[in-house]
Amino acid sequence: MNRSYFFFFIIALGLLQSTFLNYAKVFEVTPDLLLIAVILASLYFGWRWSMFFSICAGLSKDISGLHFLGINTLLFIAWNIIIVQLARKITLDSFEARVLLVLVVAFLNSIITRLILICNGFFIPLGISLRIILLGTVYTTAVCPLIFKLFKPSLIKE
Repeated sequence: MNRSYFFFFIIALGLLQSTFLNYAKVFEVTPDLLLIAVILASLYFGWRWSMFFSICAGLSKDISGLHFLGINTLLFIAWNIIIVQLARKITLDSFEARVLLVLVVAFLNSIITRLILICNGFFIPLGISLRIILLGTVYTTAVCPLIFKLFKPSLIKE
């Protein structure tokens, strides 16, 4: 999958996440496909291209979401930097390592997003926040193997 195809892959995931997945909600929670795309870009593309893809995914999520404009873009950039640095220190080649990475990143991303919203005056009851954090993490992690199958790292042309 070359860079232009991955760009369209991100656009397709953004459209899927903001439209059709609204019909596949579990307790009003959808998986974060764009976060999975950021993780894939961080693992398989060079630093510059993964940063570009992270910005595109963040903007796509910010435009289609209800959060403050820029929260997801900044978080996706931060996750890109962290994952690129982490991938230099430990091996993330196995399927299980990538799924565990998605689990941890999705969990932390959800917590950070909720904390940002609370700090900006959006009170979210604890039960609802915990439901969104836990179910969102599980749902994103459960969907990530499907996204990994759609993504073919052997076809990357740098």
